[in-house]
Amino acid sequence: MTKRVVVASGYFNPLHYGHVSYLEKARDLGTSLIVIVNNDVQAALRRSKRAQAEDMTLPARERVKLVRSLQCVDAAVEAVDLDDSVAETLQLLHPDIFANGGGRAPAQQEVQVCQKLRIQMVDGLGIQLLSLAPYTQHYDWGKPRNESIIAALTGQQSPHLTDEPDAQKPFAEMWMGDHPSGPARVVSPGSSPRHDRVVHRSTSLQDVFHKTPSVLGPALQDAKQLPFLLKVLSIHKALSIQAHPDRDLASRLHRERPDIYKDPNHKPEIAIALTDDFQALCGFREVSEIVQILEYLPEAVAIVGPDSLESLKAAIGDQQAESIALKNAYTRLMHAPEQDVAEQLKLLHARAQQPSPAAPPNIKELCELVCTLHAQYENDIGIFAALLMNYARLKVGECLYMAQNVPHAYIAGDIVECMACSDNVVRGGLTPKFKDVEVLCAMLRYEGGPPATVKPTVLDKGIKLYADPDIEEFQVMHLHLEAGGRQHRLFSSEGPAMALNLKGAGTVTISGETRDVTPGKVFMFAAGVEPEIHAKTEMDVFVACCPPQYFQTPHASPAHK
Repeated sequence: MTKRVVVASGYFNPLHYGHVSYLEKARDLGTSLIVIVNNDVQAALRRSKRAQAEDMTLPARERVKLVRSLQCVDAAVEAVDLDDSVAETLQLLHPDIFANGGGRAPAQQEVQVCQKLRIQMVDGLGIQLLSLAPYTQHYDWGKPRNESIIAALTGQQSPHLTDEPDAQKPFAEMWMGDHPSGPARVVSPGSSPRHDRVVHRSTSLQDVFHKTPSVLGPALQDAKQLPFLLKVLSIHKALSIQAHPDRDLASRLHRERPDIYKDPNHKPEIAIALTDDFQALCGFREVSEIVQILEYLPEAVAIVGPDSLESLKAAIGDQQAESIALKNAYTRLMHAPEQDVAEQLKLLHARAQQPSPAAPPNIKELCELVCTLHAQYENDIGIFAALLMNYARLKVGECLYMAQNVPHAYIAGDIVECMACSDNVVRGGLTPKFKDVEVLCAMLRYEGGPPATVKPTVLDKGIKLYADPDIEEFQVMHLHLEAGGRQHRLFSSEGPAMALNLKGAGTVTISGETRDVTPGKVFMFAAGVEPEIHAKTEMDVFVACCPPQYFQTPHASPAHK
């Protein structure tokens, strides 16, 4: 067996579990581990540069003895350097690998020595927590700047702006992940997302995963990607009616049209309401209810055809026949001539403005929805498509589940959304964008029934878990902490966790290191990290991670490009 000597370094003042984890990972890189412990001169130099001195100051000889006692360490030596690097000591030891913890970037002198002596450099083995600046999307359906929770969380509201066009700029989505369409950035501790000092060894979460994949854990470090994407959405007007393809279809679409379908992954997703009366369309209604709606709204019958209505009536109670009749009706609707759609929508809108007093509540509610959508999209075929879909209105904390190949659209409100890491969308209405009608009609699940939901499980006081056996890649925890409350929790032993502090202020502590948490703060915890969250005021924190069963079977990488 070829011997590979690894060198790691640090102050270890005091020694804590985060150091032990870093050194264990360093030891795994080779056959023996030598640890360089920064000397007392360096420690004094470090203290002089810091606003606050270390809580504990141990002389170098004691720190060397402590490090040497660790089972993973073969030898520990005191640095001979007098600056803030270990370059001279590295040159004397001449190892095969120099493993940096990640608390600081390697000094230029260290880089030069490694290049000169051909020492392999591995960065970031000690990273336990990354502070992130999320990526903001400004789609036109987003709420205006000073009304959007996205702008509030990212510190971009401007109350002094009223009539200026910039005040109306839409803030639609906040992405917390590594998807190439909107990767989060790594920022230095305590800095503002708007005026931050970006950690200069990387500019995006993608870069971190490629340079220091160990933060993802052994099961994910080869893929160098997160399997999930956490978002917040702030919805002013309806999003497009859309569906997300399953893995096989996503792979084919990406291969054939990569300009439209950006990746080969599927995209199951959940939406947790942050506001009461969050509104959405999700899945097809019961066929019996669709028949009732068509009988009240003859304009819709003119689009799908009287024969489609008769087929739906005849199919009620026969699951296979319902699916066939529903597919035929929807396909007929989506292929209706534009002139017919415009003429019948004009009549439908007039009817919806003055529904019959004898109409049942669901018809009156649907008429209100037609008026809303008509004001936003006027002659769009999606207004007719909405008649066939469930109209869901959720309260805070309730959760919708959008599986693959299920049509859906968000109408209004604010949500936390989590999904498999993909941006694949097949659109079918309520949008000026490309509508891939043929693909959509062929791919959908033509199953009538109530909208799919995820009912949270209460794990402990103030902790809810949103998870479903059908969802492989992710689960979401909601932590509610009263002022003064604490939670010490391991979110995932084998993978990373993405955390958003939605409301309130407090701290997060890992291995003795404490960072302040304010509204909108986003953290990624490395695999196996157990943070302690302390609430100074009432807090709401959402945390996404892979469920335990995800690591029990191998999974293909999303293969982003």
